[in-house]
Amino acid sequence: MRLNMAHAILQSRVGRKLFAIVFVLIAVPLGVVSLLAYQLGDYMLRESAADSSRDLAKAVGRHLLDRLRTAEGLLLIHVQEPRSSHGSVIELDERLAQFFTLIETRHAPEGADGSGGVSSLRVLEGQGDDGFPVVELTGISGPNMVRARFASDYLWENAQSGTHRVCVSGEQFARPVCQGVEEQGPQSIRVEREILFKPYFQAANWTVTASQQPDIGQFLPLSLAALIGNVSAIALLLAIICSSVVLRRVTRPLDALTAGTRAVLKGDFSQRVVIEDRSNEFKDLADSFNAMTEEVGRDLNLFRLLAQMDQAIIEQRSFGEVAGLMLAHLRERSVVGHACVVQWPHSEARPTALALGSDGSLQQSQVQAPREVQASAPEVRGALTCIEPVEFHDLLIANTQTQRVWLRLERPPAPDESAGREIAAFRQRLAVALHAQEHEQELQRRSVQDSLTGLLNRFGLVETINRLVRQHTPPAGDADVVTHGFAVVYMDLDGFKEINDAYGHDAGDRALEEVARRMRASIGGHALAMARPGGDEFVFLLPRDASANLQADAASIMHALQAPFFVARHTVAVTASLGLALFPEHGATHDDLLKHADTAMYSAKGAGRNRFVEFEYSLAAQLADRLSMRDDLRQALKREQMFVVYQPRVDVRNHQMGSVEALLRWRHPEKGLISPDVFIPLAEECGFIPELGHWVLRRALTQFMRWQADASVPIRSISVNLSPLQLAQEGFPGELQALMTELEVGPGALELEITEGALIQNIDAAATRLSLLRSSGISISLDDFGVGYSSMQYLSRLPFDTLKIDKTFVQAFGTEHSARAVATAIVALAKALNKQVLAEGVETQDQAQILRELRVDELQGYLFGRPATAQDLAMLWSQPVVLTLEEHSDTV
Repeated sequence: MRLNMAHAILQSRVGRKLFAIVFVLIAVPLGVVSLLAYQLGDYMLRESAADSSRDLAKAVGRHLLDRLRTAEGLLLIHVQEPRSSHGSVIELDERLAQFFTLIETRHAPEGADGSGGVSSLRVLEGQGDDGFPVVELTGISGPNMVRARFASDYLWENAQSGTHRVCVSGEQFARPVCQGVEEQGPQSIRVEREILFKPYFQAANWTVTASQQPDIGQFLPLSLAALIGNVSAIALLLAIICSSVVLRRVTRPLDALTAGTRAVLKGDFSQRVVIEDRSNEFKDLADSFNAMTEEVGRDLNLFRLLAQMDQAIIEQRSFGEVAGLMLAHLRERSVVGHACVVQWPHSEARPTALALGSDGSLQQSQVQAPREVQASAPEVRGALTCIEPVEFHDLLIANTQTQRVWLRLERPPAPDESAGREIAAFRQRLAVALHAQEHEQELQRRSVQDSLTGLLNRFGLVETINRLVRQHTPPAGDADVVTHGFAVVYMDLDGFKEINDAYGHDAGDRALEEVARRMRASIGGHALAMARPGGDEFVFLLPRDASANLQADAASIMHALQAPFFVARHTVAVTASLGLALFPEHGATHDDLLKHADTAMYSAKGAGRNRFVEFEYSLAAQLADRLSMRDDLRQALKREQMFVVYQPRVDVRNHQMGSVEALLRWRHPEKGLISPDVFIPLAEECGFIPELGHWVLRRALTQFMRWQADASVPIRSISVNLSPLQLAQEGFPGELQALMTELEVGPGALELEITEGALIQNIDAAATRLSLLRSSGISISLDDFGVGYSSMQYLSRLPFDTLKIDKTFVQAFGTEHSARAVATAIVALAKALNKQVLAEGVETQDQAQILRELRVDELQGYLFGRPATAQDLAMLWSQPVVLTLEEHSDTV
């Protein structure tokens, strides 16, 4: 019997193909899976062991370095305490005994300075009593040198593992320090990680080695390969036997189906395909084929109608025309009785119906609401209906944002009948036609609406203003007609760019949506229109009737925006500057009104932001003057109106002028000296600051190299302010290094000053670029420290050398007690971080005395010299700076 079955299958071309496919699909994957199973298990175990060893080596190295640095800090702090004698062994208290076994102190060698030094670390020859090597730490703190030996329990207790063998080795080790499991075999997984001591200690690096033996045999015994092979062979045999039975049943009905399809190809739709099996897929296929041949003629007419409906949709004909084609077809077939299309717009109280009249024309009338919504709309009960008698059946076509549409039938067809399928096809096309029509209407609406906020866009705003202008302009000859006019308020968000830069444009979009929502809640009830022309700019139009209060509306908007915004899981503050223009006083066209309101808004920004300013024609002159100054600024370098002055900085320790700060000045031919507080923001605003900053750096460094060539000049470094926009340029470190190479400026000669607030926008990028600059020998000074954010979270991440105390604290020493306290805290913070401290704005000897007592390193201010040109500074080189300060001994 099996031979006959196999013969029948192989006699069929489909059977042979199916058999070959089944064999390949089963045999090949089983073989491949069997082959790869062992390799995959081996690979996964080894990768897992390598990852585990790598993580352990990293953790042990980090713990060793952290414990060394923690003990070093504790040791140096302990040594700073006053001692009666030096060169003695310190008695260990309970706290120190946890870290060290021996501490000795003595005077540091002459000339040694521990303020910026690095402690040395070495491993002594031999081993302690516990078998671990002796590690000794030597450091200098002020006049003292301290030598301490680590306790083995403290240093090595975290280098243990129950699954790995962990070893620590290095140049100073006589032999590796190993802990954990026993020695691993040649197949063990070994991972090494180096502990980099620089810049923390003066010592050769240690190497942490973590090894683990993956016992492959425990998890994947060799007998499993044979088991997989046997199971695969049995599965293959069973699959072939079962598939042969199935294939035989599959191939038997194929002859009947082949004969039926050939008859259809000849145009004979009367022949039926008979399958003897009671119920299977082939019988269902034969029944479907027979039903198809019976209905194909009728369906051809349906396809032609559907094609007409599709064509009408493509040609963007009205929804009523598409519905008329369907209603004419349903009337001709008379399968569902009377039919109509019910439309109920959300804005209407009652639905209406589209139906064919007796003459075949499309007619519209009010009808009864569909039963599914009658409970919520009792007012439409008893209305007319397109179907008599009242019994009817509604099939939902679509529920859009503007309306709901049903197909109302006298007799609904069964879903599995041909009429049911026709109705389903009609409903689909009617839904497409309805959505296409509403989509076209939506496109027209979006042409005047902002897609993000739902407010008007610029085009819609202009159309609205023009319409209001026409409404409020009296007709020619009607001088007696009085109109109140309207107001145009232009609003720009303050600080929105910072939200985009800090949290991304998605967060900015959420903030704009929230602004629009608050505008609607605040003035949406009586505003004539609200728009977002673009970016973070908003415009709203307000009436000027007797009940209008423009000042109150503006205050309401500003108050609504003062509440915190929650975007991107952050709380941000947003304020707004508003400018007002009135029709017809400030303009009779949309262009004049928007321009003047915009001018008033910029005046509000210039006055300090978060303000409301009404347009005056004098503001236009001020804006024009600002634009003119921007143009003059761009030409100032070419016209040699820019020059650099230098202000001395005095070293408190030797009272000598060792450095200067380069400051940019602009002498306008008509307006005289322009303050940097005026022209620097203009340069940043118009994108001129990179070129201007490069010019200052070149001019200052060139002058510095002239001073370096003169032995009588004591200047050894120069400081230049750096704009945040320059630091934001990715190529700035390379450009500055090229300039220093060109001018032969050595390391340590240049210091760049940057304000702390400029680093907040992108602290990671700022830290990277500052690190590149420091690696080139450039010092970094944090300017105006204490008046900005002063966040310890980012202060510890930024590479800088000097903290510069802002002049507001220095000048408040005599009047505000808190100013001295803040300055004291800044100096203490800088000393803890091993940073230099410079105080600016020193104008009196009393201020200088206080700053010396606070241990400030450098002073700068009018007391020592005003900013002057290089020629004017020449007379100061031979005059030492005199500080009438009380000399006293300082103790650490």
